[in-house]
Amino acid sequence: MKNAVIVDDEKLSVDLIKFLIERYEIPIEVIGQAYSGDEGLKLITELKPDIVFMDIRMPVLNGLEVMEKVNETQKGNTDFIIITAYDYFEYAQTALRLGAKDILLKPIEPEMLLETAERILCYKKSYNALFNQILEYVNCNYYEEIELKDCALMYHTSPSYVSRMFRKYCDTSFISYLNDLRIKKAMEFLKETDLTIKEVSYKVGYNNLNYFYKIFKKSTGVTPNLFKSKAN
Repeated sequence: MKNAVIVDDEKLSVDLIKFLIERYEIPIEVIGQAYSGDEGLKLITELKPDIVFMDIRMPVLNGLEVMEKVNETQKGNTDFIIITAYDYFEYAQTALRLGAKDILLKPIEPEMLLETAERILCYKKSYNALFNQILEYVNCNYYEEIELKDCALMYHTSPSYVSRMFRKYCDTSFISYLNDLRIKKAMEFLKETDLTIKEVSYKVGYNNLNYFYKIFKKSTGVTPNLFKSKAN
């Protein structure tokens, strides 16, 4: 499960986000909230959350200033979701250039929050509670040695049933889903960090560097070296 901090000077906005996360059973745990930019910066620095819901217009430090300061020390480790009123949408464009993953316009609409969460989590919830648990496990542990049979055993079901669910809800196989997820994460590391290609390979779950090159090129059309050189 991902953890999150909410930074917004409007308490109603903070409460709404928390309510919607609980209502839709989104696998995000809110571990902190702040009502000004300086408080938010302190909280983010201390807790190092996976996700930050960040308002732009706030006292002391605005959301963009907080993002800049966080990026100096934690670049690539925190996904920012920007919250803004339509009147300040121009500032949101700057936030995207600073690396924000998405934008939510006030007043926040439940469907938009759900769609944003699904993009950040990299998977879409289904109507099958068991499969949602499996998806969450795979997305949170993609860098481990995950096999279909082990995944099925963990959730007290059969490998064939897990395979059918991946086909039904994701229109792909278990291994293809896992490889696609790992390559997406690898692309993020190659763009946003100074890790070597070998380090990225291990970090996303590939112990065989040649196999990583093969899967990466098959998925993106280019080698990791070329992708990294174009991204930087």
